[in-house]
Amino acid sequence: MCHPEVPAGTPLPNVRTEEVAIELAGGEGMPALIAWPERTPAPAVLVINDVFGRSDFYEHLARRLAQAGFVACDPEFFFRQGALPEPTREAAMARRQKLDEKQALRDLNTAIDSLRRRPQVDGRIGTIGFCMGGTFVLNLAAERADLAASVSYYGFPASSTSAPNDRPAPLEVADRMKGPLLGHWGDQDTGVGMENVEKLHARLEETGFYHDIRIYPGLGHGFLKAFLEDERSAGYEQACASWTRTIAFYREAFGKVPAAV
Repeated sequence: MCHPEVPAGTPLPNVRTEEVAIELAGGEGMPALIAWPERTPAPAVLVINDVFGRSDFYEHLARRLAQAGFVACDPEFFFRQGALPEPTREAAMARRQKLDEKQALRDLNTAIDSLRRRPQVDGRIGTIGFCMGGTFVLNLAAERADLAASVSYYGFPASSTSAPNDRPAPLEVADRMKGPLLGHWGDQDTGVGMENVEKLHARLEETGFYHDIRIYPGLGHGFLKAFLEDERSAGYEQACASWTRTIAFYREAFGKVPAAV
């Protein structure tokens, strides 16, 4: 699992949350958690989960974003496939095989449009995704010109199964991407492959839009989990630095959003 459960005893950010159903084109309702900042209207961030779907980790992260002054929406894009029978990689990958990724991208696009229509959102929208969700972030950056900020944690630039229902690999659409974009990867992430991150960086250099690709020495996949662990945990300082950099990136991209009090 990219991000295990939130460690016991971790303080829960004190923000208001709401369970909603995002109405999709086919009439279905995609369940989502929205975390509200103290002051609205405010910019919004769509949180895109990994292959395990919604979990305590991402709901905690959405609350942290709200604490920082942003409306945060965490949808469950696996809602059509149902809950995992057990929290194992095997079960998650089996469920993924049933996911129509093109449809999932359409659903995420609808979630962005739905967020923008909410009166508590000031029109500025960003994304943040992890692992599979980080890959979706890269795809959305190639599909939309209206995103104020995109953040990808360990997305897969070369990920594509070539199945009829799969979305294109981000490397295939890198020339269509628009910024600003912030990417975080650990240099020991053999699953993603640093050679693929380097190819993405090279292609983005040709586009001319602002992008910041950060590589963290000695870290592998899913390293942000350490920012909720003990400060003596491996990768803790780098994970915290990546999160601080992410919040600063949003503030800059959204136009100097004031820090929450």
